[in-house]
Amino acid sequence: MFAIVLSALVLPSLAFAVSQGLDLNRLDQAPVAAQIAVFSGGFMPGIAGLAAWLADRRGLRGFDWGFRRAPWRTIGLAWAIPVLGVGLGYGVAWLTGAARFDPGNLAETTGLHPALGVLLGLVAGIVPYIPLSFGEQVGWSSLLAVRLSATRSIDATALIVGLAWGASHFPLMLFVPGGIEKGVSTPYALGWFMVEAVALAYPLVWLRLRTGSIWPVLVLHATLNASIYFVAGAMTAATQHSGWFVGEGGALTSSFTALVVLATRPLWRR
Repeated sequence: MFAIVLSALVLPSLAFAVSQGLDLNRLDQAPVAAQIAVFSGGFMPGIAGLAAWLADRRGLRGFDWGFRRAPWRTIGLAWAIPVLGVGLGYGVAWLTGAARFDPGNLAETTGLHPALGVLLGLVAGIVPYIPLSFGEQVGWSSLLAVRLSATRSIDATALIVGLAWGASHFPLMLFVPGGIEKGVSTPYALGWFMVEAVALAYPLVWLRLRTGSIWPVLVLHATLNASIYFVAGAMTAATQHSGWFVGEGGALTSSFTALVVLATRPLWRR
């Protein structure tokens, strides 16, 4: 039911957006209705999760939203994982010339010194991403992970959630212009995006099930987006091949995120 409802919501909305000429590289030039169709995708896993729960339970009573307090050290760990992964991935890209470091762009967009712009992006910058993360994670964490964990190990649950989470982004990447950087191989981009999604699913699922709280999940997810789009991406000038290495689905971003997840494994498994 979750998969059927999610597909029924995502595919028509993307088809409508494409029919309106939406291009993710020129998002601000797209019709408002097309922009709404794309951004609403962040809430569709949550809607699908609630629909699946209602079909099975016939009421919202007992739905595990995850609105429980989590220790601040756990919140801090959830924040640090994407910051380290994205920071290392982009840092290596800047040092090797795979992408060009351009802090002036961040200063121009924020009107602040780059150091203050980084701080703003990594703290206040996560706030606008929290609602979108919640719309996704109600489905992935508060329905799918919780239900799967009743009959499977946490690691098996994380693998399934990661594969489903990554695959749910494929229609956007395949059919919407700008979903994959121009010149980048489609199988390459899809593969590295899946590596990132599966890697992050492990701390997401472990933190969600161990704490019973959705807050660490939301912070990790929102910080990942803010780290890329508000900070690292804004400090990067594109080169001919930078799309192969940085951004969501870039080889360096995905591989270093996976390495950070592996290195912090003793922490998020506690």
